[in-house]
Amino acid sequence: MKRENLIAIIVSTLLSILLIYGCGFGPDYDKAEIKQNIGGTLICNSVYNADQHSWTYDVSYKYKTLNNKIIDIGSGTYYGREWNKDEQLVQYKTWTLLKTGDWIGNDKIIVGDIKTNKWTEYKFTPENIEKDSIWQSLKIHSLLNYCCSETFIDKINNGIIQLHYKFRTSENLVNEYGEKIIYYKINDATGDPIMTKIE
Repeated sequence: MKRENLIAIIVSTLLSILLIYGCGFGPDYDKAEIKQNIGGTLICNSVYNADQHSWTYDVSYKYKTLNNKIIDIGSGTYYGREWNKDEQLVQYKTWTLLKTGDWIGNDKIIVGDIKTNKWTEYKFTPENIEKDSIWQSLKIHSLLNYCCSETFIDKINNGIIQLHYKFRTSENLVNEYGEKIIYYKINDATGDPIMTKIE
């Protein structure tokens, strides 16, 4: 085989591999405008990326109020799960809450005051849950550093956040998990979510 033919085959093979692995892996950009139950519109700009193992949606959020003021809220990440473009701002007294993703297996909320335009993130990670005094007082057996825990918000209503926490309980190759429902209450004065009970 001639050297030129061999080089052509190698180049075309490499280009084919790059084309196969490059297609559908991003980045892909998208924008969604979601009408809000509290009024106004949540403007979401997302960037989708993927590789052979998983995918992510990185989403930035802005809130367009009824009088067309644009407020920068923050961002979230959905790792290995779909972004459903269905986020709703929840109003509790002076606080506005947004539930979003927080990297692998976690949700978080972004809490702020629209009048002052100050926003704070609260991440519901296994580490944050298990250092709480209520969790520790119940002496729940868990393996904090074992794969793969999940902390997802089920609902937010009247300042109460209901969270589903799934955690490892065994070192066995067959994964064994425990599950708890955890409740947080938004502090009226600070906007901080405070753990109130575990079921």
